[in-house]
Amino acid sequence: MNLHDISFTSRGLVVLDEIRLPHRKALTDILGGSGAYGGLSCSVSHATKEFKYTTPILAIQDSSLKNTPLLTSRAYHYLETPQNITIRLSSLLVLREKSGVPERPLIIWEPAPFSCTAENLQSCLDAVCMVDVFSPNHLDLAALFGQSRPAVADKDKIEAQALRFLDSGVGRDGKGTVIVRAGEHGCLVIARDTSPIWLPPFYRSRPGDTPHAKVVDPTGAGNAFLGAFAAGYLQTGSLV
Repeated sequence: MNLHDISFTSRGLVVLDEIRLPHRKALTDILGGSGAYGGLSCSVSHATKEFKYTTPILAIQDSSLKNTPLLTSRAYHYLETPQNITIRLSSLLVLREKSGVPERPLIIWEPAPFSCTAENLQSCLDAVCMVDVFSPNHLDLAALFGQSRPAVADKDKIEAQALRFLDSGVGRDGKGTVIVRAGEHGCLVIARDTSPIWLPPFYRSRPGDTPHAKVVDPTGAGNAFLGAFAAGYLQTGSLV
């Protein structure tokens, strides 16, 4: 690989996961985090899970990109709060400009789950103009609209909520895309010039199988999905 031809850079977290499953031995010190999973190239079906950070989060400094090939990346993935995403993107674009890289990269924003609250809805609506792809999962999207965790995904409601962001103006000139990752229901892709499209999940239980029979843990599936999406989009220019 030519280090001066970087296609995708994740500005998410790298963490050591501790995975606890019912009636199984805990898995510890497992490499994870959105930064690690974002480089993978697949998505898996979601099972029910709970998640929390057990240690303080160490902030990623965008200044660390200075004088590195990563500053020329064609796409960036961020796992960030609405309050921080605009600051970080402004910093990134200034760094690129000063380094002689004026071309605007593809920006993918995955809102940090802990920031997906009704109090932050307007902040998210205001921030999406800075990014090319806004991609929450359906549970975080529901939380932004003040709804409790839905037992069953309501595709009509998910589409209506995604449209609220499109109406707010995603990306430059409102030409951005909303991708809602909905676990075993697949994903919704919608843009101003693209009618709502539902794509199937990477994995589905076959008839007679126990639901999620092959799913051990879905952590990182959404991050991996976005890494694969970025790679595919950069190669084809097609959202689907």
